[in-house]
Amino acid sequence: MKLLDTLRQRAIKKDATIVLPEANLDKRVLEAGEIILKEGLSKLIVFGKVEEYTDIFKKSQDCTIIDISKYDRLEELAQALYELRKHKGLTVEQARDMIKSPDYFAMMLLKANIADGVVAGAKWSTGDTLRPALQIVKTKPDKKIVTGTMLMVKEGCEPLLFSDVSLIEKPNSETLSEIAISSAEFMDRVVGLEPKVAMLSYSTKGSAKHEMVDVVAEATRLAQKSKYLIDGEMQVDSALDSTTANKKGVTSAVGGEANVLIFPDLNAGNIGYKLVARLGGYKAIGPIMLNFNKPVNDLSRGCTVSEIVDTVIITKLLVE
Repeated sequence: MKLLDTLRQRAIKKDATIVLPEANLDKRVLEAGEIILKEGLSKLIVFGKVEEYTDIFKKSQDCTIIDISKYDRLEELAQALYELRKHKGLTVEQARDMIKSPDYFAMMLLKANIADGVVAGAKWSTGDTLRPALQIVKTKPDKKIVTGTMLMVKEGCEPLLFSDVSLIEKPNSETLSEIAISSAEFMDRVVGLEPKVAMLSYSTKGSAKHEMVDVVAEATRLAQKSKYLIDGEMQVDSALDSTTANKKGVTSAVGGEANVLIFPDLNAGNIGYKLVARLGGYKAIGPIMLNFNKPVNDLSRGCTVSEIVDTVIITKLLVE
């Protein structure tokens, strides 16, 4: 697909190192790492013993294999972890134990600027991936939330972005507006397209009255304070079909032309992207985690090798 080829070429040109902490735990991650190194998509850090890896990992100048227990900066990272979490009651001894765990070790590599991004979750749960990220990497100073977005691509069609699809169950208006703005930033900076953001509802411009509609309408008002083109509340047909948008009174450039769809809650977002993938033939890339200080992405435990590769590419492009 043209977009994926473009993103791939941009990733090749960017200098960044991504951690694959499950490469010695999951064959899919190992195979994805081989592809990444063969095609020069990214520098990698993987964990474990050298003998666990194939020759391309051993011989590539773009790959570092770290045996955590023998890492020469392990005590330094343990002390740094202690300083970060001592206000929560963490002791030095506990920090020394925690740093030996691949999930915490990976996040401390980001914190210490030894690596630029982490991709995990093929074996780990979302909690095991995101908990240490929230504790150590944390959100950007101007962001309050981490949100999960899904990039939907299909040959011959313009890409779409769906948010939130994985994290925030029932956002209030303020949170929903931040989801919209963060998604627009991603569409602009990473995908490279002008975002046209539709705040989705079962109502279009007041056609229905309910507190659920009020949440989306207020979120729209808040999000429109940003520099991005955002409109709502609107039904999904108004967002994607110009004729319907005109009939229902959507006069902005978003009507019928939306490429960023903001769902009112996690139920709708998760169901929506899976329907489009299953019935519409779109490839779903993600979920992509937005707003971490440094990019951390959580794979689905059902992920394929190609999905891992795509996620590494996106993670690399999120590096600032």
